[in-house]
Amino acid sequence: MTSDRFDRFLPLAGALAGLLFFVGLLLNRSDPSSETGPAETFTYWHDNRGRHQIVGLLLAPLIAFLLVFFGTGLRRRLERDSGGSGHGSVAFGGTLLGAAAFAIVGMLEGAMTNAAHEGHQETVYTLNQLHSYDWLGWNSAFAAVLLATGLGARRNAMLPAWLAWASIVIGASLLTPLGFFGFILVPVWLILVGLWLARSASAQPEGIDSRLEAADALP
Repeated sequence: MTSDRFDRFLPLAGALAGLLFFVGLLLNRSDPSSETGPAETFTYWHDNRGRHQIVGLLLAPLIAFLLVFFGTGLRRRLERDSGGSGHGSVAFGGTLLGAAAFAIVGMLEGAMTNAAHEGHQETVYTLNQLHSYDWLGWNSAFAAVLLATGLGARRNAMLPAWLAWASIVIGASLLTPLGFFGFILVPVWLILVGLWLARSASAQPEGIDSRLEAADALP
């Protein structure tokens, strides 16, 4: 029973990560860009310290935590009936890279809010420059996850065809100049795939139990 509940939680972790991702995007929608001047950048992080402490010290670590569980469940589903393909390993590696990117973003936001609170303008500006390019880690990570999942799902039919193709298209877009638009769709993808796999997993134990009962009945 405990194992069944844990297995069902793995895909749901992706849906939860997607919801938190949405919240984080909303809270970070007005972040200063790399072209914003030092004084304006410092003022922003100083005035919005509380909001970004929530993002940096709570949301980002939670998303990183949940992505590890989701990646584990994704790898298991991709490896099923796949003929030994490496799609699951690539997807799992991508979720680990994505989790690391979220953890780094959390550290950057925590450091910037603290530096702004202490009045260190140049430190805030330097950290904001790094923060402005955090999308490089996210895009490469989720491109690997979505492409591997979409291609693997085409092989073992773990997702409906439309969702598998959408995964491939969004994943490929993350490696192009259109990556910003693909990135906005990543939270939606996490929610949809997480809920679909959780729904599939909830129907699985009954079939397994019936097969075990039939095996026990054999002489």
